[in-house]
Amino acid sequence: MFEAVAVAQFLSRDVAVAQIATAITTIFYSLVFAIGYYLVVKGNGAMLREMRREHRSGGGPQIIVEADYGRLPSIDLVVRNASGGSARDITFEFSAPVEDSKGFVVSDLPYLKQGVNFLGPGSHVACFWDDLEPLVASLREKGLDEGISVTVKYRDLTGESYETGWTINPLLYEGNRHVPREGLGDVVSALEKLHETLSREAAISTDGEGERRDARPGTRSG
Repeated sequence: MFEAVAVAQFLSRDVAVAQIATAITTIFYSLVFAIGYYLVVKGNGAMLREMRREHRSGGGPQIIVEADYGRLPSIDLVVRNASGGSARDITFEFSAPVEDSKGFVVSDLPYLKQGVNFLGPGSHVACFWDDLEPLVASLREKGLDEGISVTVKYRDLTGESYETGWTINPLLYEGNRHVPREGLGDVVSALEKLHETLSREAAISTDGEGERRDARPGTRSG
């Protein structure tokens, strides 16, 4: 009798422990599911907010400050919005003055010194800096062998702040052999030569037609 009671009590304890373990396991998995669901909702919310922000601003802007070597030996300093989003309140911080070989400080121009209010997608602002050879000599004389760094700060249309850094170093193109571009005078000369050639050919064609008409036999009178 005593042994039966002991066995019943032992089984009851096992059942109680199993029930407690089952409850703990259920609670644990419920917590895991709740945390996972919360993280998914939070991640999707952040993604939706980012998508709405990009939709309102047209995408994040990307302001680039670079030296344009497309007109060598002339070099232009260009501020460009290279992305699909508009930028506003653009400011520039140069590690050294952007100066030409004659002493003109390009970085003191109002839009570079005071900043640019707005720059749309794909838009740019350019100004002539200097010719390559005298500029390289001037930069070396000033000890700017590593070029000039510029930090650009700006915001998109929703107020999100951005900061990018660039290095402008024309010394990398020292000794570069450029392809000379045809100037306006060359184009005018080519057009004048073409006009003279066409006029000459038209005159020759007209003279040939006149000679053929003169060579026709006359009609006889009856």
